[in-house]
Formats: sequence, structure tokens, C-alpha cells
Amino acid sequence: MFTHNGRVSVRQVEIFLILQMLNTTILFLPKIAGDYVERNGYILPLLASILGVIYVFCIEGITKRFPKDTLVEFLPKIVPDFVAYIIIILFAVKILIITSLEARMLGEMISQVLLPKTPIQVIILVMLLSVAYLVKSGVEAIGRMGEVLIYFIAVSLVLVFLLVVPHGEYMQLMPFFQTNLRGIGVGTFVVSLIFMPLEIMLMLAGLMKETDKVRRAMLVPVIIVGIASAIIVLLTYVGVGFNETQRQVWPVLTLMQSMSLSGTMVENQEILMMTGWTFSIFIYLSSGVYFTSLIGSRSFKYKRENIFVLPLIPIAYFIAMIPENLVMAYDYYNKFQYYFGIWFILPVPLILAIIARGRRNSHAK
Repeated sequence: MFTHNGRVSVRQVEIFLILQMLNTTILFLPKIAGDYVERNGYILPLLASILGVIYVFCIEGITKRFPKDTLVEFLPKIVPDFVAYIIIILFAVKILIITSLEARMLGEMISQVLLPKTPIQVIILVMLLSVAYLVKSGVEAIGRMGEVLIYFIAVSLVLVFLLVVPHGEYMQLMPFFQTNLRGIGVGTFVVSLIFMPLEIMLMLAGLMKETDKVRRAMLVPVIIVGIASAIIVLLTYVGVGFNETQRQVWPVLTLMQSMSLSGTMVENQEILMMTGWTFSIFIYLSSGVYFTSLIGSRSFKYKRENIFVLPLIPIAYFIAMIPENLVMAYDYYNKFQYYFGIWFILPVPLILAIIARGRRNSHAK
């Protein structure tokens, strides 16, 4: 019913970005935050939200100048063609690599919690093929799927909150605010990379039905995810303890496994919550495959936007299987985010906006 629909509403974009930001990074965010400011890690997502707002204005600064255009269309209007092609290729490669690493870590999580006897290769391949099926129906199908899945995520977060708050060990948060400014500064930047999915707006803004509401579509997810991330970090510290958080690869998963609903029919309640999180990461993977395919089809001026979807699946699978284990995949993912995560949410949009404004002023004269 939604095949090849090319437009999404503001609400769909907001939900789309929220689900993308709640990816596997959130599962080990308490550990990352604790590495920089120890027990005060819950303040970093709130401070990072300030940087998130800056990212929003940078991206909006360039997309509002070219409504109805995606990165592929407006880049050649700003810089020479060969420079535009290089930037477009780097953007597509970046999206594909981070999507593949997300697929590997999601596969490891599913293998650990849901399907311990299923080979990781089978899990990843089935996931990618499922993503391909959804993506071939177009961006509106992904948006509508997000509108359904957001409720699973909301229920999961509320359930975690209700189970942890009454029994949390709040002494784990002490001492308060005893950290150095350098740790706060570096930690704020690193945590702000949870907003990296904003870069997709360089493509998605041109597909919105109401292009004049791009800022709102980005600001709402940044605020919601910033607050939710701070709560998740805090609940993890009081739920499993700060020291245990630092020993785990993804402590939020440990938090979920530690919770119990006595007297219920479900023996492993973490499965219910991890299912919701899996849905969120599924949307992230769908976005990565779709927009990589969209970049290819629009660059070659094909009418079909999903023509590159199936060829991308084996490439993504190959990249996902490069790390030998979870620890290596986690290390690759962190390094890739740290060194390349910032480029398309701050420097590139900002530079393009400055160049576009300069060219417009010169033409006006």
C-alpha cells in the first residue's frame, strides 16, 4: 500500500529520529559517561543536548536554503561537481559502515539474550533481509512502521523506570559533582554523538511534506532523547551499581536482566524490554540501508529509489562480519563515531551554509 511513497510528515520524522537515536549506543552509554565524569554521568546527556541543538541549527541552516532538495541535489549547487561527488560518496560510505556495525552489535545482543543457540551469521543475515523488505516499500513505510514501534519503546522505558525507582541504591550517585572540567567537556562531546542520526536530515528534509518545519522535527527528538538518556544513565547507576556498570560492555542490558516481576507468567522479563529496543535499532538499520540506496539512485538519476537495496545487503553483511567478536565490534564502532561521527552534523553543514550564503550575496550584488 505504501510502495514508493516519497514524502513523510513532521510527526513521522520526529518519531523516526527518536528511534534512530535510541540505538545500541544507549545500551553502553552509562559506561561511556562514567568513563569521563564517574558517578555524575547522568549530567552529560543533558549538557550534550545543548550541542544537539547546535547541530540542529547547523543542519537546518543549509537544508532550509534548498527546500525539496536532498544532499545529492543541493551539493552541486554550492560546490564544484567533483567536490560534491566526493562528499556524497563519503556520506554514503559513512552511513553504510555505521549501519553495518550496528547490525553486528544488534546481532550479538540478540544472540546473547534471545537466540543463544543461533549462529550470529544467520541472525545478521535474516535481519538485513528483513530490513531490505521494509526499505523496498519506501520512506513512508519506514515512517509508518516507526509510528507503531514507538509505543513498544515507550512501554519499555516506563517499565524500567517503575521497576528501578522504588528499589534503587541512590547512594551510588554520591559524591555529587566532583569531577574535572576537562572530563565534562570531552564527555559532553562524546555523548553528543548519540544525536548523530540528525545527519540523515541532509537527505530526509527534502522528503518532508512540510519543509518549513525541519527545525521542529529535529529539536523535539533532541530534547526527548537527551532527557531519556539522562534517566537511563541514572537508573543504570542506581539499579546495578556504578562499579558494575563500568565492568559491563552494555550495562543497560545488565540492568534489564537484573529486573524481576515476581509472580508473572513471563520468566525472563528482559526479553520483553529487549524486544522493544530491537525494534528501535531495526529502524536505525532500515534508515541506513534506505538512504544509502537513495543516495545511489539519485546520484545516477534512477527513477526507482530502492534499486540499490539488495546489492547493499551483502556489502553490509561483509562489513558486519569483519570484527572477530563483540569487543572488537564495540571498539570499531566507538572509534568510528569518535573520529567520523561529527563531520556531517556540524562542520560539513556549517561550511556549506556559509558558502551558499556567500554565493547568494555575491549574486545579489
